[in-house]
Amino acid sequence: MKYFENIEDVNDYYNIESKHPLIDIRRYSDVIKTNSSKIETTVFDFYKISFIKNFNGYLEYGNTKFNDENGVLYFVEPGQKYSCTSTKPWEGYQILIHPNIYKKYVSEKKISAFSFFSYDVNESLLLTEEEQNTVSLLMEQAWSEMNNMEDDFSIPIVLSYINTLLVITERFYDRQFSARKTMCNQLASDFYKQLKNYYKNTSEFSNKEQPSVLYFANKLNVTPNYLSDVIKHHSGKSALHNIHEYIIEEAKILLITSSQTVSEISYVLGFEYPNYFSRLFKKKTTLSPSDFRKSVKSI
Repeated sequence: MKYFENIEDVNDYYNIESKHPLIDIRRYSDVIKTNSSKIETTVFDFYKISFIKNFNGYLEYGNTKFNDENGVLYFVEPGQKYSCTSTKPWEGYQILIHPNIYKKYVSEKKISAFSFFSYDVNESLLLTEEEQNTVSLLMEQAWSEMNNMEDDFSIPIVLSYINTLLVITERFYDRQFSARKTMCNQLASDFYKQLKNYYKNTSEFSNKEQPSVLYFANKLNVTPNYLSDVIKHHSGKSALHNIHEYIIEEAKILLITSSQTVSEISYVLGFEYPNYFSRLFKKKTTLSPSDFRKSVKSI
């Protein structure tokens, strides 16, 4: 497995000159020149954005076969393992961005705020022809500005193009969620089923931990951010918000129907610290668990 700590190491590996230590934009035609290429598992200490016009592999996304008639936009975050195989040279662009660049240059929205960087490859953005043209234009402008590097304004301008690309990617993903409504609805349905089954045996003490987005994402074989974004698109609320709401509903049932103490109920629901359970309950209901129980009994 290859590990690159900085962008200059990547450029040294490909024997190409670095334009800037914290950001790099390349045409794939300048990097991958062979007819067949297999990139072994690689880890970057920075962000990677890849736009491939002529994706020539096979990607299964729900029931969708993906071939070279479509463009692909995918994202890699620092520390994420990445590998690929190409049977012919790719056309498109690669952007590498070190997070330290945002310490010097102010951006409208830092790159770490975009959740799709932690999506897996099967959650890549499959572009329509119109979207592909938009992405191609933005990347071409960023690449041109980066290569000309006329003055001190060049890097802020490049970051502005990238920020526009990332913001518009959120719109494209929203379109993709809607276009694959059946698949997303099934994922949402499976999530709610898993959530319901998590507390199937709350009548008895359980050693289970408090349910988390990570737990359900692993169960459903997707990344946590992807699951949360799909659930938010489906319900208008994040996966974590849905989990908290379900916890509170289960807590209400136990407070009404059982004689268990608030601490005992918090442990049953997977909370290590009863105080945290009480704070969450009050945040969602405006009442403490004890006050809620008293209010119900007084009716």
